[in-house]
Amino acid sequence: MKAVLLAFGTLGLAAQPPVVLAQPPEALPAGVRLDARDHQPLLLGETTAKAILAHRAIFRDNLAASPLPAELKARWKAVSHPLTLVAVFGSWCGDSQYQLPDLLALEADPNPFIEVHYLGVDREKHLAEAAWPKGCAPQVVVRVPTFYLFATQPGGVQTLVGAVVENPPRAGQRMAEALVELAETAPKQP
Repeated sequence: MKAVLLAFGTLGLAAQPPVVLAQPPEALPAGVRLDARDHQPLLLGETTAKAILAHRAIFRDNLAASPLPAELKARWKAVSHPLTLVAVFGSWCGDSQYQLPDLLALEADPNPFIEVHYLGVDREKHLAEAAWPKGCAPQVVVRVPTFYLFATQPGGVQTLVGAVVENPPRAGQRMAEALVELAETAPKQP
């Protein structure tokens, strides 16, 4: 037996140590999955700002640490054409934990023209087509967070008009500013 284990170890095939859960599986609510790396519960599928803030302290801490300028909030509120903003994020993802609070801050002062949806994914970025908001074509998610902006057309059809992937496009730019600019430049209904 020792020879077999030694052979596996030499080949790099030694058994991985067992996963230790942060809490026993019976203590988890039904349907809750733990992340394989940090052993924390995952937020998967459609969720809310309230659930995100309750999920992990890092989201609350990052929201509180960097308030948005009043001018940026005013620009968000000034957008006056119907849009749907879909934020695909990983509750386990450092970039999501850093960037998503900017959208949470914008949404804290909601704009009636901008419908916001939050979709959580696992590390493989799996997302069921049914999780996407009605009328929004499912997108291939490669990196998180990705913020997809859809313009609402007559009849409720949603057309993808742009996305911000992982980080704002300009160095030093906040995610909130990138999202406001995307919404401001989205085409208006004919």
